Amino acid sequence: MLCLAEPDPLWPGGKINVEASSVDKLPKVELHRHLEGAVRPATILDLFRKNCGMLLNASVEDILPEVQIVEADRSLADFLAKFEFFMPCLRSAEDITRITREAIEDCAAEGIVYVELRFSPVFIKGLTGLSYVDVVEAALKGAQAVDSGPIVNFIVIIPQPAGEKAGWDSVRLARDYMSDGITGVDIADDTRVLGLEEYVRPLAWARANGLGVTVHAGESEGPESVRIAVERLGATRIGHGVRALEDQSVIALLSEKGVLLEVCPTSNVHTGVIAHIDEHPLAELVRRGVAVCINTDDPGISGITLGGEYELAHRILGLSECEIVKMNLDAIEAAFADERQRAGVRSVLEGIGS
Repeated sequence: MLCLAEPDPLWPGGKINVEASSVDKLPKVELHRHLEGAVRPATILDLFRKNCGMLLNASVEDILPEVQIVEADRSLADFLAKFEFFMPCLRSAEDITRITREAIEDCAAEGIVYVELRFSPVFIKGLTGLSYVDVVEAALKGAQAVDSGPIVNFIVIIPQPAGEKAGWDSVRLARDYMSDGITGVDIADDTRVLGLEEYVRPLAWARANGLGVTVHAGESEGPESVRIAVERLGATRIGHGVRALEDQSVIALLSEKGVLLEVCPTSNVHTGVIAHIDEHPLAELVRRGVAVCINTDDPGISGITLGGEYELAHRILGLSECEIVKMNLDAIEAAFADERQRAGVRSVLEGIGS
Protein backbone atom coordinates (compact mmCIF):
# COMPACT_ATOMS: atom_id res chain seq x y z
CA MET A 1 0.00 0.00 0.00
CA LEU A 2 1.27 3.47 -0.86
CA CYS A 3 1.41 6.11 1.85
CA LEU A 4 1.64 9.37 -0.06
CA ALA A 5 3.17 12.43 1.53
CA GLU A 6 1.13 14.76 -0.69
CA PRO A 7 -2.32 14.56 -2.33
CA ASP A 8 -0.50 14.44 -5.66
CA PRO A 9 2.59 12.24 -5.26
CA LEU A 10 3.93 12.95 -8.72
CA TRP A 11 4.90 16.61 -8.63
CA PRO A 12 8.53 16.95 -9.66
CA GLY A 13 9.81 18.27 -6.35
CA GLY A 14 7.90 15.77 -4.27
CA LYS A 15 9.06 13.06 -1.95
CA ILE A 16 7.11 9.83 -1.95
CA ASN A 17 6.95 7.77 1.22
CA VAL A 18 6.26 4.11 0.58
CA GLU A 19 5.77 1.36 3.09
CA ALA A 20 8.97 -0.64 3.37
CA SER A 21 8.99 -4.06 1.75
CA SER A 22 11.61 -6.72 1.19
CA VAL A 23 13.31 -4.74 -1.59
CA ASP A 24 14.40 -2.09 0.92
CA LYS A 25 16.20 -4.79 2.89
CA LEU A 26 18.21 -6.11 -0.06
CA PRO A 27 22.01 -5.74 0.02
CA LYS A 28 22.72 -2.90 -2.36
CA VAL A 29 25.30 -1.78 -4.91
CA GLU A 30 25.53 1.90 -5.83
CA LEU A 31 27.69 3.17 -8.67
CA HIS A 32 26.44 6.77 -8.97
CA ARG A 33 26.53 8.83 -5.78
CA HIS A 34 28.14 12.27 -5.72
CA LEU A 35 30.12 13.06 -2.58
CA GLU A 36 29.24 16.75 -2.83
CA GLY A 37 25.56 15.83 -3.13
CA ALA A 38 25.54 13.45 -0.18
CA VAL A 39 26.22 15.94 2.62
CA ARG A 40 23.92 15.75 5.64
CA PRO A 41 21.82 18.91 6.22
CA ALA A 42 22.92 18.92 9.86
CA THR A 43 26.55 18.93 8.72
CA ILE A 44 25.90 21.81 6.33
CA LEU A 45 24.47 23.85 9.20
CA ASP A 46 27.41 22.99 11.43
CA LEU A 47 29.94 23.96 8.74
CA PHE A 48 28.20 27.28 8.10
CA ARG A 49 28.45 28.06 11.80
CA LYS A 50 32.07 26.88 12.14
CA ASN A 51 33.52 28.23 8.92
CA CYS A 52 31.35 31.22 8.06
CA GLY A 53 29.94 32.43 11.37
CA MET A 54 26.50 32.22 9.76
CA LEU A 55 23.11 30.68 10.59
CA LEU A 56 23.96 30.72 14.29
CA ASN A 57 20.32 30.72 15.34
CA ALA A 58 18.97 28.54 12.52
CA SER A 59 17.77 24.96 12.86
CA VAL A 60 18.17 22.14 10.36
CA GLU A 61 14.49 22.55 9.49
CA ASP A 62 15.10 26.23 8.74
CA ILE A 63 17.72 25.49 6.08
CA LEU A 64 16.06 22.47 4.45
CA PRO A 65 14.36 24.54 1.68
CA GLU A 66 17.81 25.86 0.73
CA VAL A 67 19.62 22.53 0.69
CA GLN A 68 16.96 19.97 -0.30
CA ILE A 69 14.39 19.76 -3.07
CA VAL A 70 10.95 21.14 -2.16
CA GLU A 71 7.70 21.26 -4.11
CA ALA A 72 8.52 24.59 -5.77
CA ASP A 73 11.74 23.17 -7.26
CA ARG A 74 11.07 21.89 -10.77
CA SER A 75 14.22 22.32 -12.85
CA LEU A 76 17.91 21.57 -13.15
CA ALA A 77 18.60 25.20 -12.20
CA ASP A 78 16.65 24.75 -8.97
CA PHE A 79 18.59 21.56 -8.28
CA LEU A 80 21.98 23.16 -8.86
CA ALA A 81 21.01 26.14 -6.69
CA LYS A 82 21.17 23.82 -3.68
CA PHE A 83 24.87 23.22 -4.35
CA GLU A 84 25.46 26.94 -4.84
CA PHE A 85 23.97 27.64 -1.43
CA PHE A 86 26.00 25.24 0.67
CA MET A 87 29.24 24.40 -1.14
CA PRO A 88 30.98 27.63 0.00
CA CYS A 89 30.77 26.32 3.58
CA LEU A 90 33.40 23.68 2.69
CA ARG A 91 36.76 25.24 3.53
CA SER A 92 39.32 22.70 4.71
CA ALA A 93 40.71 19.22 4.23
CA GLU A 94 39.08 18.30 7.53
CA ASP A 95 35.70 19.27 6.07
CA ILE A 96 36.26 16.98 3.08
CA THR A 97 37.31 14.14 5.37
CA ARG A 98 34.19 14.64 7.48
CA ILE A 99 31.68 14.64 4.64
CA THR A 100 33.35 11.57 3.13
CA ARG A 101 33.25 9.65 6.39
CA GLU A 102 29.62 10.58 6.98
CA ALA A 103 28.61 9.69 3.41
CA ILE A 104 30.08 6.21 3.84
CA GLU A 105 28.42 5.80 7.24
CA ASP A 106 25.11 6.69 5.61
CA CYS A 107 25.73 4.09 2.90
CA ALA A 108 26.35 1.48 5.57
CA ALA A 109 23.10 2.41 7.31
CA GLU A 110 21.27 1.92 4.00
CA GLY A 111 22.55 -1.63 3.56
CA ILE A 112 24.92 -0.75 0.73
CA VAL A 113 27.67 -3.36 0.37
CA TYR A 114 29.60 -1.65 -2.44
CA VAL A 115 29.64 2.02 -3.39
CA GLU A 116 31.55 4.26 -5.76
CA LEU A 117 31.65 7.85 -4.54
CA ARG A 118 32.47 10.41 -7.20
CA PHE A 119 33.82 13.89 -6.62
CA SER A 120 35.59 16.68 -8.47
CA PRO A 121 39.02 17.73 -7.18
CA VAL A 122 39.02 20.49 -9.83
CA PHE A 123 35.78 21.95 -8.47
CA ILE A 124 36.72 21.56 -4.80
CA LYS A 125 40.20 23.03 -5.38
CA GLY A 126 38.64 26.12 -6.95
CA LEU A 127 36.24 26.44 -4.03
CA THR A 128 38.64 25.85 -1.14
CA GLY A 129 42.11 26.69 -2.44
CA LEU A 130 43.28 23.21 -1.46
CA SER A 131 45.61 21.40 -3.85
CA TYR A 132 44.39 18.45 -5.90
CA VAL A 133 46.47 16.15 -3.71
CA ASP A 134 45.02 17.64 -0.51
CA VAL A 135 41.47 17.11 -1.77
CA VAL A 136 42.04 13.49 -2.78
CA GLU A 137 43.94 12.56 0.36
CA ALA A 138 41.27 14.18 2.54
CA ALA A 139 38.58 12.05 0.88
CA LEU A 140 40.68 8.90 1.23
CA LYS A 141 41.27 9.71 4.90
CA GLY A 142 37.50 9.92 5.38
CA ALA A 143 37.08 6.45 3.91
CA GLN A 144 39.83 5.05 6.11
CA ALA A 145 38.10 6.44 9.20
CA VAL A 146 35.10 4.12 8.75
CA ASP A 147 35.70 0.89 10.63
CA SER A 148 33.01 -1.19 8.95
CA GLY A 149 30.63 -0.74 6.08
CA PRO A 150 30.62 -1.03 2.32
CA ILE A 151 33.55 -1.58 0.04
CA VAL A 152 34.33 1.93 -1.23
CA ASN A 153 36.02 3.06 -4.42
CA PHE A 154 36.21 6.59 -5.78
CA ILE A 155 35.68 8.21 -9.17
CA VAL A 156 37.33 11.51 -10.09
CA ILE A 157 35.03 13.85 -12.00
CA ILE A 158 36.23 16.11 -14.79
CA PRO A 159 33.83 19.08 -14.59
CA GLN A 160 32.91 20.06 -18.15
CA PRO A 161 33.59 22.72 -19.44
CA ALA A 162 36.82 22.87 -17.44
CA GLY A 163 38.75 22.02 -20.60
CA GLU A 164 41.35 19.54 -21.79
CA LYS A 165 44.03 20.58 -19.27
CA ALA A 166 41.64 19.90 -16.38
CA GLY A 167 40.92 16.58 -18.06
CA TRP A 168 44.59 15.67 -18.09
CA ASP A 169 45.08 16.88 -14.51
CA SER A 170 42.14 14.76 -13.36
CA VAL A 171 43.08 11.51 -15.09
CA ARG A 172 46.72 11.75 -13.97
CA LEU A 173 45.59 12.44 -10.42
CA ALA A 174 43.29 9.42 -10.53
CA ARG A 175 46.08 7.21 -11.90
CA ASP A 176 48.43 8.32 -9.10
CA TYR A 177 45.94 7.12 -6.47
CA MET A 178 44.71 3.93 -8.12
CA SER A 179 46.29 1.76 -5.44
CA ASP A 180 44.44 3.79 -2.78
CA GLY A 181 40.97 3.33 -4.24
CA ILE A 182 40.59 5.84 -7.07
CA THR A 183 39.39 3.47 -9.77
CA GLY A 184 37.61 5.55 -12.40
CA VAL A 185 36.98 8.91 -14.03
CA ASP A 186 33.82 10.69 -15.13
CA ILE A 187 32.73 13.76 -17.07
CA ALA A 188 29.86 15.70 -15.52
CA ASP A 189 28.08 19.08 -15.46
CA ASP A 190 27.79 20.56 -18.98
CA THR A 191 27.79 17.48 -21.22
CA ARG A 192 26.92 19.05 -24.54
CA VAL A 193 28.08 16.91 -27.45
CA LEU A 194 30.57 19.43 -28.84
CA GLY A 195 32.22 19.87 -25.45
CA LEU A 196 32.81 16.16 -24.96
CA GLU A 197 35.22 15.81 -27.88
CA GLU A 198 38.10 17.60 -26.16
CA TYR A 199 38.34 14.80 -23.60
CA VAL A 200 39.00 12.02 -26.12
CA ARG A 201 42.76 11.91 -25.51
CA PRO A 202 42.72 12.19 -21.69
CA LEU A 203 40.11 9.45 -21.40
CA ALA A 204 41.96 7.19 -23.84
CA TRP A 205 45.03 7.61 -21.63
CA ALA A 206 42.93 6.85 -18.54
CA ARG A 207 41.63 3.62 -20.07
CA ALA A 208 45.13 2.58 -21.14
CA ASN A 209 46.28 3.05 -17.56
CA GLY A 210 43.56 0.85 -16.10
CA LEU A 211 40.98 3.40 -15.00
CA GLY A 212 37.29 2.86 -15.62
CA VAL A 213 35.41 5.48 -17.63
CA THR A 214 31.85 6.61 -17.06
CA VAL A 215 30.28 9.74 -18.58
CA HIS A 216 27.18 11.74 -17.70
CA ALA A 217 25.10 11.62 -20.89
CA GLY A 218 21.53 11.19 -22.08
CA GLU A 219 20.21 13.34 -19.24
CA SER A 220 19.84 17.03 -20.11
CA GLU A 221 21.33 16.19 -23.51
CA GLY A 222 19.80 13.76 -26.00
CA PRO A 223 20.85 10.32 -27.22
CA GLU A 224 23.72 11.61 -29.36
CA SER A 225 25.61 12.45 -26.17
CA VAL A 226 25.34 8.77 -25.21
CA ARG A 227 26.69 7.70 -28.59
CA ILE A 228 29.65 10.09 -28.29
CA ALA A 229 30.38 8.89 -24.75
CA VAL A 230 30.49 5.25 -25.86
CA GLU A 231 32.05 5.50 -29.33
CA ARG A 232 34.46 8.41 -28.87
CA LEU A 233 35.20 8.48 -25.14
CA GLY A 234 35.17 4.73 -24.53
CA ALA A 235 32.70 4.83 -21.65
CA THR A 236 31.66 1.42 -20.36
CA ARG A 237 29.02 3.04 -18.17
CA ILE A 238 26.75 6.04 -18.64
CA GLY A 239 25.54 8.31 -15.87
CA HIS A 240 21.75 8.56 -16.28
CA GLY A 241 21.38 7.77 -20.01
CA VAL A 242 17.58 7.66 -19.96
CA ARG A 243 17.25 9.73 -23.14
CA ALA A 244 18.96 6.94 -25.08
CA LEU A 245 15.42 5.65 -25.62
CA GLU A 246 14.86 8.52 -28.06
CA ASP A 247 17.10 6.75 -30.62
CA GLN A 248 16.77 3.01 -31.15
CA SER A 249 20.21 2.81 -32.74
CA VAL A 250 21.68 4.07 -29.46
CA ILE A 251 19.74 1.43 -27.52
CA ALA A 252 21.16 -1.18 -29.89
CA LEU A 253 24.66 0.23 -29.33
CA LEU A 254 24.30 -0.03 -25.55
CA SER A 255 23.13 -3.63 -25.81
CA GLU A 256 25.86 -4.56 -28.29
CA LYS A 257 28.65 -3.05 -26.18
CA GLY A 258 27.23 -4.17 -22.84
CA VAL A 259 27.25 -0.60 -21.52
CA LEU A 260 25.48 -0.17 -18.18
CA LEU A 261 23.27 2.84 -17.42
CA GLU A 262 23.54 4.30 -13.92
CA VAL A 263 19.88 5.33 -13.62
CA CYS A 264 18.76 7.80 -10.94
CA PRO A 265 14.93 7.89 -10.94
CA THR A 266 14.10 10.55 -8.36
CA SER A 267 16.97 12.76 -9.47
CA ASN A 268 15.63 12.66 -13.05
CA VAL A 269 12.30 13.98 -11.77
CA HIS A 270 13.91 16.62 -9.56
CA THR A 271 16.01 18.00 -12.43
CA GLY A 272 13.08 18.05 -14.86
CA VAL A 273 14.38 15.33 -17.19
CA ILE A 274 11.27 13.26 -16.43
CA ALA A 275 7.99 14.99 -15.62
CA HIS A 276 6.56 12.47 -13.13
CA ILE A 277 7.98 9.41 -11.44
CA ASP A 278 5.38 7.10 -12.97
CA GLU A 279 6.66 8.17 -16.43
CA HIS A 280 10.24 7.13 -15.69
CA PRO A 281 11.60 4.78 -18.41
CA LEU A 282 13.59 2.50 -16.09
CA ALA A 283 11.27 -0.46 -16.68
CA GLU A 284 11.28 0.17 -20.44
CA LEU A 285 15.08 0.09 -20.48
CA VAL A 286 14.97 -3.26 -18.69
CA ARG A 287 12.46 -4.59 -21.23
CA ARG A 288 14.75 -3.47 -24.07
CA GLY A 289 17.59 -5.54 -22.61
CA VAL A 290 19.78 -2.62 -21.53
CA ALA A 291 21.92 -3.23 -18.45
CA VAL A 292 20.90 -0.77 -15.74
CA CYS A 293 21.34 -0.18 -12.03
CA ILE A 294 19.47 2.08 -9.61
CA ASN A 295 21.22 4.99 -7.88
CA THR A 296 20.53 8.07 -5.77
CA ASP A 297 22.81 10.59 -7.56
CA ASP A 298 22.67 13.31 -4.85
CA PRO A 299 20.81 11.83 -1.88
CA GLY A 300 21.44 14.79 0.40
CA ILE A 301 19.80 17.19 -2.03
CA SER A 302 16.97 14.89 -3.05
CA GLY A 303 16.36 13.76 0.53
CA ILE A 304 16.29 10.09 -0.47
CA THR A 305 17.89 6.73 0.23
CA LEU A 306 18.81 3.94 -2.14
CA GLY A 307 16.26 1.69 -0.44
CA GLY A 308 13.61 4.29 -1.14
CA GLU A 309 14.59 4.26 -4.81
CA TYR A 310 14.19 0.47 -4.85
CA GLU A 311 10.70 0.92 -3.41
CA LEU A 312 9.79 3.38 -6.18
CA ALA A 313 11.12 0.99 -8.81
CA HIS A 314 9.16 -1.89 -7.28
CA ARG A 315 5.85 -0.27 -6.33
CA ILE A 316 5.44 2.48 -8.93
CA LEU A 317 7.49 1.27 -11.91
CA GLY A 318 6.57 -2.39 -11.48
CA LEU A 319 10.00 -3.98 -11.26
CA SER A 320 10.19 -7.25 -9.36
CA GLU A 321 12.55 -8.07 -6.52
CA CYS A 322 14.34 -10.52 -8.83
CA GLU A 323 14.86 -7.77 -11.42
CA ILE A 324 16.33 -5.49 -8.76
CA VAL A 325 18.68 -8.24 -7.56
CA LYS A 326 19.79 -8.78 -11.18
CA MET A 327 20.47 -5.04 -11.49
CA ASN A 328 22.81 -5.27 -8.52
CA LEU A 329 24.57 -8.27 -10.04
CA ASP A 330 24.96 -6.36 -13.31
CA ALA A 331 26.21 -3.36 -11.34
CA ILE A 332 28.98 -5.24 -9.57
CA GLU A 333 30.10 -6.75 -12.88
CA ALA A 334 30.32 -3.22 -14.32
CA ALA A 335 31.90 -1.76 -11.18
CA PHE A 336 35.37 -0.23 -11.29
CA ALA A 337 36.51 -2.82 -8.77
CA ASP A 338 39.17 -5.48 -8.65
CA GLU A 339 38.18 -9.13 -8.94
CA ARG A 340 38.61 -9.78 -5.22
CA GLN A 341 36.15 -7.00 -4.38
CA ARG A 342 33.79 -8.08 -7.13
CA ALA A 343 33.80 -11.71 -6.00
CA GLY A 344 33.10 -10.75 -2.39
CA VAL A 345 30.10 -8.63 -3.30
CA ARG A 346 28.86 -11.19 -5.80
CA SER A 347 28.82 -13.85 -3.08
CA VAL A 348 26.65 -11.62 -0.88
CA LEU A 349 24.23 -10.87 -3.71
CA GLU A 350 24.03 -14.46 -4.92
CA GLY A 351 23.37 -15.63 -1.36
CA ILE A 352 20.04 -13.78 -1.20
CA GLY A 353 17.29 -16.24 -0.42
CA SER A 354 19.63 -19.23 -0.28
